[in-house]
Amino acid sequence: MLDLDLWKHSVHSICGNFDTLPHRHLPFIGTMRLNNHNGLGVAHIKTNAEKIIRSQSSCQDDKHYFVILQKKGTMGFSWSDKRDLLLPGEIALIDSSLPYDMHPQGLIEQMSVHLPKAQVDRAFSAHAQHRITKICQNRSSSQMLATLLRQLANTDTDNSSLEEDGQALQAAISALIKPSLNPLVDSATGSIREQAKQLILRRLSDENLSPVHIAKEMNISKRSLYRLFSEENLSVAQFILQMRLEKCCEDLMGTDTMVPPFSITEIAYRWGFSDASQLSRAFKRVKGVSPSQWRQKQ
Repeated sequence: MLDLDLWKHSVHSICGNFDTLPHRHLPFIGTMRLNNHNGLGVAHIKTNAEKIIRSQSSCQDDKHYFVILQKKGTMGFSWSDKRDLLLPGEIALIDSSLPYDMHPQGLIEQMSVHLPKAQVDRAFSAHAQHRITKICQNRSSSQMLATLLRQLANTDTDNSSLEEDGQALQAAISALIKPSLNPLVDSATGSIREQAKQLILRRLSDENLSPVHIAKEMNISKRSLYRLFSEENLSVAQFILQMRLEKCCEDLMGTDTMVPPFSITEIAYRWGFSDASQLSRAFKRVKGVSPSQWRQKQ
């Protein structure tokens, strides 16, 4: 429980009041550190918690908006009667005054940039009706934002003497977010896309999973299904492969509960690949190395 207690202390001191529920049957993993980029706070987060809760009573410390860059793994969000997934490489803007739950899908890594709430509210007066917003990925402003966030993620600095640099970073991030705001599931289209993603995640182990099967189960045309994903500049097949490889990476990392770890062949069958060779080809095409080489590097 020492790791969990340390995690809770870090979360409360860096991000505010959140409650963490670990998995009952898995060793808890949770680390968080804060970098100070000339007055701009950037938190680096890694956890495999089952659920992280921001309750209504916790929302009194609503000093920030969190700009979340999902680095590894998939994070589920639920609030009010809505839900969505934040996939690797995606960015979301979250109002700290909103109660919501987070559901890590296995081991995840993300960074969280803390923008002053008053500044964001002034810049995005229309955002208050959404509160949790995924940044649209197919605009030049959002691509520049992703580049800036990745640069921050890979830069360790604790120099608070140049306050104007931190203010410039805040202004740049805010300016790049504004044209890219896109409600997570504020429309019927977003809701249907979320249903498709959830269905795919439930069927990842099925070797026969395909757009035809997904469209048939959802009672929509295959063309409509393709259109849902094209709005995120992503094909259905790319999403399925991306999610399968994420799950394979989690198994390749292994945990204390895996004795011995899964073999490459077992991992391939677990996540819908026909055999180890098919997994190895897809893995090398996307990751640049074979599954066994990736495992050794970890």
